[in-house]
Amino acid sequence: MKRALLIVWVLGISLQSFAGLKEKHIIGTWTFKVETEYETVTGTLKFEKKEGKLIGTAYAETGEIVPLTNIEIREDNVLYFEVQPDYEVLQVIVTVDGKKFEGTAGNEEGGIPISGEKIE
Repeated sequence: MKRALLIVWVLGISLQSFAGLKEKHIIGTWTFKVETEYETVTGTLKFEKKEGKLIGTAYAETGEIVPLTNIEIREDNVLYFEVQPDYEVLQVIVTVDGKKFEGTAGNEEGGIPISGEKIE
């Protein structure tokens, strides 16, 4: 009986270490594609860790470079961050599944689909 409990305990700890999205899964370079009603915007997102904190930058193929702010890893493999192209803050909420993500980018007026894939 003690052996069975020990095995269950070890498995429980092992599974928790693999469960959930972690910073190491986010760090790297990701492609992204945003579908608006007028155009498709593509580019890359680069996430890194500096001074113990996740930071990021969006590089649009148009040449625009925008910092990512308020980066948070949430429950259920959800990644949240904000980006401010021009004068508008967009909230991005995506679900990460392995090396792919899907979600929305928007504000209180609505959202648009965003998807991407990790390349590095």
